[in-house]
Amino acid sequence: MLDYQAAYCFYQVAKLQSFEAAAQALSLTQSAVSQKVKRLEHSFGAPLLIRERPIRLTSLGEHLVTHIQKVLLLEDGLLELFHGSGSEEPLSIAVNNDVLATWFVDVLSQFSDVDSTILQVKSQDQSKTRELLQRGDVMACVCDVGAPVSGGRSVSLGNMTYELVATPEFVNKHFPNGINETAVTKLPSLIYDEHDIALWRRYQQECLWIEADTRKSHWYPSSHGFVALVKSGTVCALIPSVQIKEELSSGQLISLFPNQRLEVPLFWHWYELGNPVLERLTKVVQSVTRTVLL
Repeated sequence: MLDYQAAYCFYQVAKLQSFEAAAQALSLTQSAVSQKVKRLEHSFGAPLLIRERPIRLTSLGEHLVTHIQKVLLLEDGLLELFHGSGSEEPLSIAVNNDVLATWFVDVLSQFSDVDSTILQVKSQDQSKTRELLQRGDVMACVCDVGAPVSGGRSVSLGNMTYELVATPEFVNKHFPNGINETAVTKLPSLIYDEHDIALWRRYQQECLWIEADTRKSHWYPSSHGFVALVKSGTVCALIPSVQIKEELSSGQLISLFPNQRLEVPLFWHWYELGNPVLERLTKVVQSVTRTVLL
């Protein structure tokens, strides 16, 4: 049978990336934590982590972390059922930067009104968040794939709509003879990071029907700075429509091709563990996205 005290020590080491920090969190000596982890590794007959900086988990270690997180969520559900309140264990979730910059603020705010659980949000591209869920790094995520992970569920949230925008000054400078699709690849544009390249290329191919080219794209991994650079007239960029409603309404920004917008489907994934916290968070996510996604 699994030594859950030792397993929880290992979990804290993995989460805090330090034997010393885990020892402080557990009110144990560093030596005691180390011995518990070694004993656990001996019982499995294989290492759980690589003792480097940063600490790296083995495949077995990753599976054990996932198991412990699920056990903690199950325990939370039991505690709430019998005592009316769960533990103070935080809940880890993964979402992409565009979601963080737009509607997830409302999710966190509304969830805090109905639940005291601390949320630890990890930022990752929407095509990568599901991998974090599969590895057990998080217990829920937003991603662009609908198929649920093993032991999990997923629901469609709707589509995040993106449109290519720029300032009127940018349009006057770069489109003296009128806006046209073929000129787009020659314009100074902006993408968030290397993961954003695929989205920009997809827009060019699917919406503008041109051969994709990203050689004129600056990289700027800041959601606030991203919009600020576009508003400065320096670049054009693909931005979620919900993020720039006011700028479009006031005329600060112009949608270059208002009828050619890219729609990215988003899905909410979570482990089906009968945990009331996850269920409440899911309801909040669905409620918020019902008003902001198509």
